[in-house]
Amino acid sequence: MKKLFFAAAMLGVVSLSAQEKTTTPQVGIKSSINMASFNGKDVSNNDYKVGFSAGVYGHFPITEQFAVQPEVNFTRIGGKLKDETTTVGNTTIKTKNKTTLDYIQVPVMFKYYPAGSRFNIEAGPQIGYNIYASNTASGSVINNTVVTSERKTDIKDNVKDFDFGANFGVGYNVTDNINVGARYYMGLTKISENGSESNDTKPDVKNHSFSIGVGYSF
Repeated sequence: MKKLFFAAAMLGVVSLSAQEKTTTPQVGIKSSINMASFNGKDVSNNDYKVGFSAGVYGHFPITEQFAVQPEVNFTRIGGKLKDETTTVGNTTIKTKNKTTLDYIQVPVMFKYYPAGSRFNIEAGPQIGYNIYASNTASGSVINNTVVTSERKTDIKDNVKDFDFGANFGVGYNVTDNINVGARYYMGLTKISENGSESNDTKPDVKNHSFSIGVGYSF
């Protein structure tokens, strides 16, 4: 009987500790992989490219069911055109075109935990500052021998410094320290920069990406 009582007491302590931990402010680190591309009425023949993100966050519970989580992340996104293959006689030409964009992103996520569970639904705004932009075009000509050429161009001057959008996602706290999640980012601003054009006449090209990641809270 004493052993049973002791086991129940220990279980209660663990439960209370877990509950107290998740309702206490935390800081953590996180990392994710993403599939990024471009969106907008002027985007065509578009495809996804693999990117990544790494950063830090603070998790601040407001109630048992609501929390706010600001983050600062380094994120590599972008997009690419679908690979094209053209055959003329015995000659095959393959072309690839990929754009890489690096941002410092600051999302502020508002999280809802249904019934105080470990599962959460999140949404929130995000601003990003572009620190790098390049376009890589490559082509291969196949005719008995293979000849491949590649050219990488700095396009930082053609990309707006600031990006703004919204995140939507779901997550789960596996333990009080480890969490996993999936998120969709929808860019709301045109990323093309051209001083001779007004915002209304600039190409309608926006960022968007899908990501899955893991975080660790201290």
